[in-house]
This record gives sequence, C-alpha cells and structure tokens, in this order.
Amino acid sequence: MKTLQLEIEDSKLDIVLNIINSLKDGIVKKYEVKSDTREENDFISISETSLEKIWDNEEDSVYDKYLSI
Repeated sequence: MKTLQLEIEDSKLDIVLNIINSLKDGIVKKYEVKSDTREENDFISISETSLEKIWDNEEDSVYDKYLSI
C-alpha cells in the first residue's frame, strides 16, 4: 500500500474531493483532509460525518453516471 500526499489550493479542494469520491470502490482505501490551522482541522473533523451523508446518498446516484470517465 502507498500513501499519496497532495497540496491543493483551498478553492480547488472540493473538485479533488469530488474526484476521489467518484472513483470506483477499492481504489482509495482511506483519505483525510489536513489543514494548516487548528481551527480548520477542528471544523473538518466535526463536519466529516455530516458531509459523508450528503455526498453518499441515493439522491446523488442519479447523477453519478455523469461523473464517470
């Protein structure tokens, strides 16, 4: 197993997370977002569970076919 570390501009983070979430199962085992500031890290850890529910739901499955490459 290998670890990949990326440095991404804040304004582009949503795009990269969307790409990671649209990858087929089994490609990415785990990922986490780290920030430079403690406040942002706290916000991310608090929000992560809620965001997973928003990103991974049946409503979005209709649009998943448009994310396929």
